[in-house]
Parts: sequence; C-alpha cells; structure tokens
Amino acid sequence: MNPTKQRVPDVHDIDDLKRAADSLQFLAEASALLASSLDYETTLAAFTRLAVPRLADWCALEILGDDGLSRLLGVAHVDPAKAKLAHELRQRYPPEPHEPHGVYQVIRTGRSEVFPHIPDELLVAHTRDPEHLRIARELGLRSSLMVPLTARGRTFGALHLVNAESGRTFASADVAFAEHLAARAALAVDNARLYTNAARAEERFRSLINATSQAVWVTWPEGEVAEDSPTWRAFTGQSREEYQGYGWLAVVHPEDQERVRRGWEAARALKQPYEVEMRVRRVDGNYAITLARAVPMLDARGRVREWIGTSTDITAQRRAEEASRRLESEQRARQLEALRAQVSEVLSQEDPPSRMIQACAEVMVRNLPVLPLVQLWTWSREARALLLEGNAGPVALSSAHPSRVELGQFLIGAVGQSRQPLLVNDVWSDPRLRSRPWAEANGLVSFLGAPLLVRGQLVGVLALYGQIPLDEEMLATLATVADAVAQGLERRRAEMSLQERVRELARSNEDLQQFAYVASHDLQEPLRMVASYTQLLARRYKGRLDPDADEFIAYAVDGVNRMQRLIQDLLAWSRVGTRGHELKPIDSGHALNKAVANLEALVKETGATLIQGKLPPVIADETQLIQLFQNLVGNALKFRGKAPPRVLVEAERQGHEWRFTIEDNGIGIEPQYYERIFVIFQRLHGKEEYPGTGIGLAICKKIVERHGGRIGLDSQPGHGTTFWFTLPVVPTPSQQGATS
Repeated sequence: MNPTKQRVPDVHDIDDLKRAADSLQFLAEASALLASSLDYETTLAAFTRLAVPRLADWCALEILGDDGLSRLLGVAHVDPAKAKLAHELRQRYPPEPHEPHGVYQVIRTGRSEVFPHIPDELLVAHTRDPEHLRIARELGLRSSLMVPLTARGRTFGALHLVNAESGRTFASADVAFAEHLAARAALAVDNARLYTNAARAEERFRSLINATSQAVWVTWPEGEVAEDSPTWRAFTGQSREEYQGYGWLAVVHPEDQERVRRGWEAARALKQPYEVEMRVRRVDGNYAITLARAVPMLDARGRVREWIGTSTDITAQRRAEEASRRLESEQRARQLEALRAQVSEVLSQEDPPSRMIQACAEVMVRNLPVLPLVQLWTWSREARALLLEGNAGPVALSSAHPSRVELGQFLIGAVGQSRQPLLVNDVWSDPRLRSRPWAEANGLVSFLGAPLLVRGQLVGVLALYGQIPLDEEMLATLATVADAVAQGLERRRAEMSLQERVRELARSNEDLQQFAYVASHDLQEPLRMVASYTQLLARRYKGRLDPDADEFIAYAVDGVNRMQRLIQDLLAWSRVGTRGHELKPIDSGHALNKAVANLEALVKETGATLIQGKLPPVIADETQLIQLFQNLVGNALKFRGKAPPRVLVEAERQGHEWRFTIEDNGIGIEPQYYERIFVIFQRLHGKEEYPGTGIGLAICKKIVERHGGRIGLDSQPGHGTTFWFTLPVVPTPSQQGATS
C-alpha cells in the first residue's frame, strides 16, 4: 500500500509567481506613466520607450488622424539609430489603407494580428520592392504582435510589438497581456481627448453666454403683456397676438407649464420678485433652458404699477457647468486610477507584508489629500483581534493610541464584524467613535471603512478619516483598492510561506543526502571485514564441513555481496545532486556509446541488438548522462523476453527540449506500476528472478531532474517498454545573449 504523497512546490511555481509579479509591476509603471500627463502624444512616445526591451525589441504606436490616415506617434528600439531607420522606412513605405493586413486592418476589425514566427516568405509577400525587402531583412524581424487601441467602443489606433535581436517569440499569453496594456493606453488617450474637448467647449460656452441677448418684457399688474417685445418674438417666433395674456405659456415645455404658471401667480399675489428656470421652445423648434426673472415696479402707495422681466437663454451655461462636472469627475477618475496603479506597484514588490501595508497607507495619503489619516488593520487569528500595521497621514496616530481592536469594538471593529463597507459623515455623534476630543482636535468629520476579504475570509480592515464629508463614489472606488490590498497581502504571505517551504525542503533534501552518504560510507568498512572473513570461510572450509555449513556460508557470502551492491547504489543515488560535474554542451551520442561499451559483456551474453538514431548535443554532466543511458539500456537487457533483446535509442526535438526514448521488446510493465518503479528500493520482481537493488531507476529520475528534465515510460505488458526523458535544447548564441 503506497503512502499518499503531497505535491511539494518546485522552482517553476516561484518562477511563475515572479513572472506574474513582473507583469503586475510593468502594468503599474505603464498606468502611472499614462496617468501622468494630458499631453497624450508625449506620454505615448515615452510609453514606447518603457516597453523596450521588457516587452519586445521594437515598440510602435499608430494613431488614426481626423483625415482617416494612420500616423506613427512613436517608435522605440534599444538602438536610437534603428529607431530613426524605422521612421525613414515608414516615410518611404507608408501602410496602404486597403491592405488586408497591418495597422488599418487591425483598426478596421478591432482584432489583434499576431505572427509568432516571421519566415522569409512572409517578408517577401509583405514588402513592395527589393529595397524594402533588403531593409526588412536587415532588421532581422522574428515575431510580430499588433493589438488595437480601443476605448469606449471606438478603435482609433494600434500598438505594434516586434521581436528581432532577442530571438523571442510571442505566445497567446503575450497577446492577452498586450491587449490589456493597449486598452489602458487607449483609455488614457481617450480621456486626454475628452479633457481637451471639454476645456474647449467650456471656453466656447462661456463666450456664448456673454454674447447671448436677453428677451425683455413688460406686463400689467395682473400679468397681461403691456407692450410688444421684439426680443421675445425673435427668440420664440411668436407674434404679439400669440403671446398676449398667457399665450406665452404655449412655447414653454409641457412638463414645465403648470409649475411656471403657479410660480408666476404666486409672485404676483405676494408682490415678490419672480425667478424660475424653464425650457422654452426657440424659433428653430429646439428647447432652450431659460432663466426668467421679473421684479414688481411699485408706485408711491406701494401698489404694483407693472412688472419688468427678462428671459435669458442659459443653455450654454448649463452645458458648460455639465462639462465642468464631467471634467471634475474625469480628473477624479484619473486620480483614483493613479492611486490604483501605485498601490498595485507597491503590492508587486517583494517586501515583507508589514512594510507593504505601511507603503500602501502612505500611497493613499499622497494621492488623496482630502484624507488626513489612513489606517490598515490586519486580522490576527491567534490574537482574535485587528492589529494596526499601516498608519499614515498628517494626523497619524501616535504609539499612545491603541493598536489592537476586537471585532465589534469602535468603528474599525464594526467593519470587521459586519464585513461590510461603512460610511459615516458625522463621526462626532457616532457612539462607536473611539475618541471624540481627538476627532474634534484634528477636524475629522467623516469615516470610511472597507473590509479586506479573500474568498470571503477576513484579512483586515482599511480605515479612512476625512475632514470633509465623503460620498458613495469614494466608498465604491476605495472598496476596489481594498480588494487589491487584500489580494496582494494574501499573495505575498503565500509567496513567503512557499519560499520558506522550499528552503525547508532544500535543507531536508541536503540533510537526507548527507545522511545517506555518511550512513553508506560508515557501513562500508565493517561490511568489507564481514565480506573478507565470509569469503575466507568459503575458500578454506568448502567441502570440509557438512553440506548445511557450505550452504550457510554461501548464503552469508551472497548476502554480503548484495549488501555491498546496495550500499554502492545508495551512495550513487545520494551523490547525484552533490557530487555531479558542471553541466556543459556534450554529444549525447558519444555518451551513449560509452554506456554501451560498459555493457559489452551483457550485450554479448544476451545476444542483444542495439539501434542508435541520430542523437543531438545537449547541456549535461557527461558522467551522469553515461550512467543514465547505462541504467536504462541495462534495464532493457535485464528485463528481456524470450526473443533476443532489441533496443532502439533515438531523440526528437519538442519545443525547447529534446525527448530521448529507449524502446525495447522485453516483458513490459503494468500501468499501475509506472510511478512506483522510480521510487527508491521499489522492485516489481524477486531478487531470485531478476537481480538488482531497486535503486537504478531512482538514480535515473534524480539525474534527469538535476538536468531540469522529466522522465516517464509507456509500456504494454508482453510487448516491451519505452522509457523517455527530456533534456533542454542547447541555446543558440542569440538566445544566450537574450537570457543574459
């Protein structure tokens, strides 16, 4: 019965986490750059330089102009001379709007265009003349990715990434990341354009307000129109006969008529100034937002003599105010986007959680000046309380204040207990406030708390105090920031736990290998003495004692010999990771030949046929590779069937690794034993049937894993077995340069 084995995280897990952290950090840097200025052309040009060489060897941004033609906004390469060459190439060979590929096709369809590999045939097909082809070949283009710039449902440009010198190629994960990055860049461009257009609109509307004429009118005390109003006629198109009496109400929007009529009657009855905002139909048929004002003119006895009024078109003013509100909202959104980007950057660092939490609090205070105090509390399962770990702002709490809060205690504990956001804009009257004198002394009037949750479990609480009332929009936005902090904090804790487990595993493996070596080495000496004396007994007293004694001595000699082989194999297994030689390029075919030479006696004894395919150069420890081949080929010869053994050794490239196979026609292995046979001391047959210690395949597995590969087998009982293992491909000089 096999014990249940738990999977131990390997180095690949940490590499994946590191790559994810690097991607997150780049997104944070890019977002901060895109949010740093409303001059989107300068910002995007800087964006292309940020992307090289972290994302690609080349980065270019295309923007569609008002004339419908694409304009190269920026291009970057590590070598400035090559960037200049790209500008010249674009000027000489601009893209054709009707081409079925390239920037116009990406903008038309809104879909990405990717060429993982660019063969020479593709260059020939997409260039226009020999000179164009020569320059393209000189640039050494290897892989291309173009993604659309789309914001608010409109595509107006493209981000173009190209790999050349590094030899890197784009995969599906790169496409998704580039599209996400392009979406952020597109939103920054669209926001900047909206801001510019709104600013121009506000200036234009203010000019219109100053130039707009008013309609002036005069009525009798009872409200009847007293005289003709040319300005009213010009504004509404009504004749004097049409607006007489209450006829002017006909051009007031139907939804406003009753309200306007009652307001006018009330003002006349009370003899008070009249003011109302209403929608009035202009001469062109459109409704204008109009502000009507009227004041009573009194005689000497205080009676109303007449009313003098004006109707002013304030449509432009209201539109300007709406534009101003949109601008304010847009600026706030940019401010909060910058906050999210900087928080993401902090969370992508590899700092301890406590330092990460304090940095997040400081970032929030810098980006939101209206918040004089930001706190981050973490939930401690051991203490059963919330502990203060992030504390920043002009009124940050001193060490004299409590740094521990239980669930349900104060405003902080209320958020932790309910696990729901909490907004209070009158903290002085809230009984859950910890200290009213402290809040009054610092002018704090509002509180906003958001729980930090991961998969529904409480991680902590984000608490903000304001000197002005806070709104629901702020609550919603900071709830997303709280979610990012919770996820980042939990991720960092998991990373540190994983790293500690890996270190513990490395120490455990090192201790185990040292124990195996020392134990085996210490067993060698007494075993040699036992072997010597048992062999001496066998030689001296063979045939001189009774048959039982000869049999007992033979058992002792056999046991000692098997123990020696077991200890030697155990030593070999323990030395794979500690006594190996440097990994360097070698000829795997040469290593196989040496292994077969070591097996020459067994090959002759079994009458085996060995077939060797073309084997590649690999990066390996030659001694261990020989041992690997020797163990696997020897295993094929040992577990042979009735027919003479036939062994085929060959290799096939699969991506960035070589897959070696050792195929035989032996007895085969049942599928349920595929994993077991690689475990040390595991045997499927008795020693009388097939000799061995059960360590050979465990040594093979350890050798392959030391080289960064994998090992396994495919088998059919009675029809042979194919063992396979992988080794990395020897990198080309360009790949080595990119790696370094």
